Amino acid sequence: MTRHYSAIATHEVQHLLTVIADKSTSHQAYQQAMTDLGQHLGTAMLDAMGHPPTSHHIYLVATAEDADFLASGILKQLEAHLNSVGFACIWNQRTSLFGMKPLAVAPILKQYREPVEQVDTLIVVKSIISGGCVVKTNLQNLIQTLQPQQIFIAAPVLYHTAEASLRQVFPADITNKFRFFYFAQDHERTEQGEVVPGIGGMVYDRLGFNGQSDKNRYTPSIVKQRRQMILESRKF
Repeated sequence: MTRHYSAIATHEVQHLLTVIADKSTSHQAYQQAMTDLGQHLGTAMLDAMGHPPTSHHIYLVATAEDADFLASGILKQLEAHLNSVGFACIWNQRTSLFGMKPLAVAPILKQYREPVEQVDTLIVVKSIISGGCVVKTNLQNLIQTLQPQQIFIAAPVLYHTAEASLRQVFPADITNKFRFFYFAQDHERTEQGEVVPGIGGMVYDRLGFNGQSDKNRYTPSIVKQRRQMILESRKF
């Protein structure tokens, strides 16, 4: 097992990574650790922006399973410093063509997208990036309508070939905008495709969902709250 920590992985972050890698960690403790890791990622990205003015426009996209935890932690940090933070939540159905892991795809079943007029920085977040099919699908979907100046791709854990795999998919005018934020890079993956130590297994199960189908029936609390806020703002 080989793991390399990035420069932004503090001692506290490394402890949180140990918590999520431990398969005996409870669902509640796992959820809290992911939320805390999101706050640390949010801080790192704010630092990378060079303390931008409050007029800086951010758009964060997360998967349904990450929305209430990892993404919620990031949003908390961003919204504490910036006035314009848009959010999108995407429900992906990850599957393998012909049962082959290298041919994994992640079509979008549904999505929640907040309307925005301008995006300076697009942030695509995932609990772990291994093959990159979910990030690729969601990014391709978003850049059809958004024209961000920079694209942050963030995850607590990255498989060591993930960045190169994603860069191969997009043209140079898009990849030149990429900047990756992660705490740990792992170099081992089991025959079943699980990154080791990674995030301690399949994130759906670790967060308390009963597999992928269950999480795709779930509407994150953060989506409900933000949708209600938008509806109420339109009444005035």
